[in-house]
Amino acid sequence: MDKYLPRLIDSVLDVYLRTFGAVSIVGPKWTGKTVTCEQRAKSAFYFTGRPGQPDPLALALTDSSYVFQGEKPRLIDEWQLMPQLWDMIRGDIDSRHGERGLYLLTGSSLLPQKTRTGKTLVHHSGTGRIGSLKMSTMTLYETGDSSGEVSLASLFEGEKVHGSIREIRLAEIIHFIIRGGWPGNLDTEDPSIIPRDYISRVCDEDFDKLEGVKIDRIKFRRFLYSLARNESTVCSASTLSRDAGENGSKLDDSTVNSYLNILKMLFLDESQPAFSPFFRSRTRLKIGEKRHFADPSLAAAIMGANEKNLLSDLQYLGFLFEALAEHDLRIYAQVLGGELFHYQDYDNDEVDAVIQLQDGRFALIEIKLGANEKIIDEAARSLVKVSGKMERKPDFMAVVSGMASAPYCRKEDGVFVLPLTSLKP
Repeated sequence: MDKYLPRLIDSVLDVYLRTFGAVSIVGPKWTGKTVTCEQRAKSAFYFTGRPGQPDPLALALTDSSYVFQGEKPRLIDEWQLMPQLWDMIRGDIDSRHGERGLYLLTGSSLLPQKTRTGKTLVHHSGTGRIGSLKMSTMTLYETGDSSGEVSLASLFEGEKVHGSIREIRLAEIIHFIIRGGWPGNLDTEDPSIIPRDYISRVCDEDFDKLEGVKIDRIKFRRFLYSLARNESTVCSASTLSRDAGENGSKLDDSTVNSYLNILKMLFLDESQPAFSPFFRSRTRLKIGEKRHFADPSLAAAIMGANEKNLLSDLQYLGFLFEALAEHDLRIYAQVLGGELFHYQDYDNDEVDAVIQLQDGRFALIEIKLGANEKIIDEAARSLVKVSGKMERKPDFMAVVSGMASAPYCRKEDGVFVLPLTSLKP
């Protein structure tokens, strides 16, 4: 698509540019980091190279001044391919005595602190000079598939919900999951191709670019399959090691932890931490993370999911829908300055998603693919039960549904029922 689609990070990025000398935007490949920065940059240096140009890394290593030449703000794309640039940029910012909005830095992998020989790659943190933002794949609001009639911010302010009636087909939900939020996948003929290709490239190419990373690609693919099979569940590393084993054996726990760390380095792990509120009772909380890939389409691609086989496995479709909803809720929460958690205790009570803002306000949210009366009633009762255990009450409770046709508030308990395709921050 040639036309730039506005992103939720846009307004936050503009504030950061007015605050810091440089802004580093990180996140998975193909999420639109470079294109978003290009809307603001007045010049650019691309470490990924451009047709007809000399090798940019060789050029930069020969004379680093080429990286810095150009009108500001200057975009430096995939800067981590030359790690020493970080300290150079910090030094340049210091020399300009408080000038802001000088550089936009993009990166699709975390930079190891040291090389395998022990050499330090970055000496200074950049605190106060270089702001950091994380960019994800697009939400349904950004792709235009959510009407945005219901604002989470307005719900935190106690406002009522309003929205039109719209019939949602299950095939639409499946399409959103398989397509994912990749900007380049919104108008493709077969939306499953890009996520499948992404996984193939991760397995076959990306490790060669990570300093000090050695993997067994066959074991890693089994690990990815295990992780995809456990999408949207609270699953320990030990469980993954057993699940990813072969012929009765299991992967070493250390191997699984190293593979999880690799996904974090590539910004492909978005596991959801546990919520820890204050309680009147002595309810014991579970602290395990809920497993998520950076985009639900990756789990679908690994599992070979399509409309036909998902319709025959509604349980797994439910997990993938939960992943889709929590992907969007996480990004909406970040835009509001908050975080997304999940809740689970040893009484077997749980809440799929908890949005907590910086000022302590929070919301409890259950996620359900279906929208029939029984499903909504059970979800609402679960929310009310967990709320009753809490010293501080949630600012609102909601059931986010895939198939609900319109947003409304239940009279009996005040729980909102919200279509995922109606939400925005």
